[in-house]
Amino acid sequence: MDDFVNSKAMIAPGVAGSATTMITATLVTTFGFPGAVTALAVSFVFGLMVLADKTLTIFNKLLFYVINSMIIFSVAVGLNQSGMAIIERDKPVSTVERSLEPADEKQLDSTASKSTPFFQEWF
Repeated sequence: MDDFVNSKAMIAPGVAGSATTMITATLVTTFGFPGAVTALAVSFVFGLMVLADKTLTIFNKLLFYVINSMIIFSVAVGLNQSGMAIIERDKPVSTVERSLEPADEKQLDSTASKSTPFFQEWF
């Protein structure tokens, strides 16, 4: 555990970044929280792991706290952008939508279920 939670371990920010993406996307999708602010707050919470390193001075802990939190935030934003790109790329074109005439599109919009994608724009 000491090798995982210290200032020199880079696996911790990667795992924390993916957990930040998961938590942020869930909060944004479920409760409508603002994505960027939520991701930044969650990344700073995960950044607190560096304070467990007993070999650093307070100044170095604060420096690593900010740097690791920004790395976690960057990983989270990158994973969200990648997820959005994959979903957009793999989005199927519905045969019903292709066969509709322009007058029927209003009917489709009013009856379509509103689903919120897990990966969505945070900024």
